[in-house]
Amino acid sequence: MPSYLLATLMYLAPESISNLQAYQLPSNEQFIQLGFKENLLFLVFLSTFLMPASLIYYLYKLKIIATLKMEELKSRRIPYFLTFLLYLFFGLFLKYRLPILNEIIVCIFSIAFCLFLVFVISLFWKISAHAIGISGLIGSFIAFNLKLGADRLFYPILISIILLGLIGSARLRLNAHTPLQIFAGAVLGFVVSQIAVYVFI
Repeated sequence: MPSYLLATLMYLAPESISNLQAYQLPSNEQFIQLGFKENLLFLVFLSTFLMPASLIYYLYKLKIIATLKMEELKSRRIPYFLTFLLYLFFGLFLKYRLPILNEIIVCIFSIAFCLFLVFVISLFWKISAHAIGISGLIGSFIAFNLKLGADRLFYPILISIILLGLIGSARLRLNAHTPLQIFAGAVLGFVVSQIAVYVFI
């Protein structure tokens, strides 16, 4: 979700991220021969997908969690807390290294906050993290569209709404969640992302 969010903002609505066009890494810090946006997107993908996915796999191999699907409530707590820490550290890294890209930093911190809420709620209830993720995407796109005038986000918003319906239906069909758990996740993700953009950007 973070990779999709930031790729959409950077390539379809770059005007929504201040300083994105002007900022360039010093030549000695470019670890691969790509542009700044490509480097940044690779770093986001590495930190918010590959590393958390690898972490969950190792937790499974170490038998800390029973299955990779994390269907049981107790098996969700440690992975979500550790993933929250990864996002938090990545957000702090961006704030230290690329402080002028505030919009991206706010997005990462808002996702980290959602992960922390999932961890806390998972202590007693199984909220839908899938719904939180996709509705957070929708909320962010809408907030960027309304506040910063990023009009080219209309189709990503439409696609994300369709994905929310498909994902929610799939989770219900798999008996992974109740309608209330999916609805609560959708509301939480949407509200947090909206507040993050409107208050901190």
